[in-house]
Amino acid sequence: MATRALAADGEQIEDDETTVTSALAVNVKAFLPAIDDGAGTTVNDGFTTLIHSTGAGDVEIVDIFGRRVVMVQAGTNVSVEATGDVDRPVWVVASVPQILSIAQAEPAAGTTTPALGTTCPAGSGTVGWIGPVQLIDGTLGYIPFWT
Repeated sequence: MATRALAADGEQIEDDETTVTSALAVNVKAFLPAIDDGAGTTVNDGFTTLIHSTGAGDVEIVDIFGRRVVMVQAGTNVSVEATGDVDRPVWVVASVPQILSIAQAEPAAGTTTPALGTTCPAGSGTVGWIGPVQLIDGTLGYIPFWT
């Protein structure tokens, strides 16, 4: 299964791409593949693609007919799943947890406040970090603990 970054507006998401990212600073549109139509490159019922919009632009995801499935806002992730077949092709949308990058999650050594403005539990000292750990989507992150 492939992972690919969008390079421009109007790109086709292929039938083997399970993760698509956009680091673009402009809004773009991407087309999902056909669902089980028996011709060309199609996906089967149950195929899932994760879309990450990591840039400043939104990503509009549309089906093969140009109908909007979802607008992935800048800085968010959305998972879409193919359901049905050629007679009733439908893409189901499910939000996915936001994943912090290593750069966001790991604070400077010896700090007492974790990244992103959260505070330590009462009476605690210095924050420590377990990791990096591989998250379910394959990215890396850190887990905070306090001493």
